[in-house]
Formats: sequence, structure tokens, C-alpha cells
Amino acid sequence: MSSISEQPIGATVRDGQVRLDERADWPEGTRVLVTPLVSPGDARPIDGHVIVVGFGLAGRCVADLLEQAKLSYTIVEKNAVTVATQRALGRDIQEGDVLDADTLTKAGLNQAAILALTIPDEDAVLSATSLARRLKPDIYIIARTHYSSKGMRASQLGADDVVKAEQAVALQFYEKLSKRVMQTGVS
Repeated sequence: MSSISEQPIGATVRDGQVRLDERADWPEGTRVLVTPLVSPGDARPIDGHVIVVGFGLAGRCVADLLEQAKLSYTIVEKNAVTVATQRALGRDIQEGDVLDADTLTKAGLNQAAILALTIPDEDAVLSATSLARRLKPDIYIIARTHYSSKGMRASQLGADDVVKAEQAVALQFYEKLSKRVMQTGVS
């Protein structure tokens, strides 16, 4: 079996189609996974503040993205050491519990366009989704859950989008293992 290149190939997206920048000599039936960071049709200007709940790895990634986009945001975090450290670094951070309506208000919920619930506590995410949807019905809520079943529940409670760790892990297994299986075959 011929070796399939693992190197990224440049591409252009036009009219909903992906066109490769160079010819690819792939065997018939080769699967191609295209993962655009932002689809041109999906990009929407944000008119308002963003609240990032939790400042672990996911929250830090969201904050980095918001800084690159030069968007206003506030972090809500329970860990006092993290709050003190991030304040010293100049970040806008509110110490408190996302399940407290006053904490969300102090973080700027009334002006917020987006609420990113990045904390790993699924029950808190579900409760915060419900609370935020009640307090500000038009806010875009993106929630994090471990399991697909809790992700479905978050959607039912008002999350617009849900990042499900279980599905992210499954996709990573598929991507990593398919490279090996497609290159070497399984005997």
C-alpha cells in the first residue's frame, strides 16, 4: 500500500467547496478530513461582551482567541489564587460562582453577547445554562460537558452549542488510528 502524506495541504474555500492548492495523488477511496477553523459563512461580528466561565485550559484558549480578536471579555473563576494571578497580569476577572446571578451580573451579563461555560463540572454547567437563559434570553451560550447525554441536556436547557469531551476524544481516536490503519493495514 502506498504511503499517504500526513502533511497539510493548502486549500481555498469558495462557494461551499474546498479546492486543494496542489494536486494530491491519493489512492481511490482515501478519506479526507477537512476541519476549517472558521467557515466564511459562519463568521458573524460580535456586538457585545463575552463572559468566560472557568480559567483552566479551555478557558485560557477561549481568552486567547478573544484577545486575538480584540474582543471585550470577563473571566469568572472560583479559585482565589488564579483570580489574584490573572488580575496582577491585567486580565478582567471576577471571583465568584457562576450559579450566583450577582456574579454573572458583575461579570457583565447585561452587555454580554456570549457566555462560554468552560468549567468541567457538568451539573454546574447545566444549572448555569438554565440561569443565564432565564436572565438573558438572547445570549449565545456555548457549554462544555463530558458526556453526550449531558450535552443533549445542556441543549434542552438553552445552550446554543455544546462541546462534548466524549465526542472530541472519539474524533481524536478516529483521526490518530485511521492514519495508522490506512498506511499499514491491519493483519
